[in-house]
Amino acid sequence: MRSLSNFLNDLPGVRPRKARTLILEGDLLSKDERADIRWRDNSWLDAVLEVGPDAAAAILAAYKEGLLPMKKGAVPIAAPEAQAYLAQGDELRRQIAERTRREQAVKDSSLILENDLTNHRLIDSVFIASIGPGSGTMVLAGITVHKQVIGYKSNSGKNTGWRVRFDWIGSDGQPRHSETIPPEADNRRNDPDRNWGLYE
Repeated sequence: MRSLSNFLNDLPGVRPRKARTLILEGDLLSKDERADIRWRDNSWLDAVLEVGPDAAAAILAAYKEGLLPMKKGAVPIAAPEAQAYLAQGDELRRQIAERTRREQAVKDSSLILENDLTNHRLIDSVFIASIGPGSGTMVLAGITVHKQVIGYKSNSGKNTGWRVRFDWIGSDGQPRHSETIPPEADNRRNDPDRNWGLYE
């Protein structure tokens, strides 16, 4: 998915900042078209707005009609990169539908598919929404998934890093797991071979 800023940069002669403001705050796009501009991964942290194919088509049409703020003396001309992005419309809609399914699956675990189990962040979100942040077991996509959470103290003892591991048996009968290990797991305080960080 292209960011809104990158898509606007594909329109020759456009003043991207002013065009972005007009698109987001003006009445250039319909309500449905504006809804096709969304935060990447539904997160405000990375602060990247992505433009879907419907919004992109409306923006390109507005560009061709001369409705976007332009640099002095510039006029709308061919925008092949923007046009190429629109040509991917079906694939972009499929990506959006898949992203929407995963977002909804956090609160409705019946939407989880077996291939989602390797998406550590998604499965952790599902567990936290359903049973809280600790260890536990859930049945997802008809498969029993076990979650184990272990805390590791920093050497100072002031902070804790969390190891989170998911284990399950796939539909093919093979054991599988997904795991994140915090850097604190490797420090002296958590290593018996280094006397748990204690000095002798």
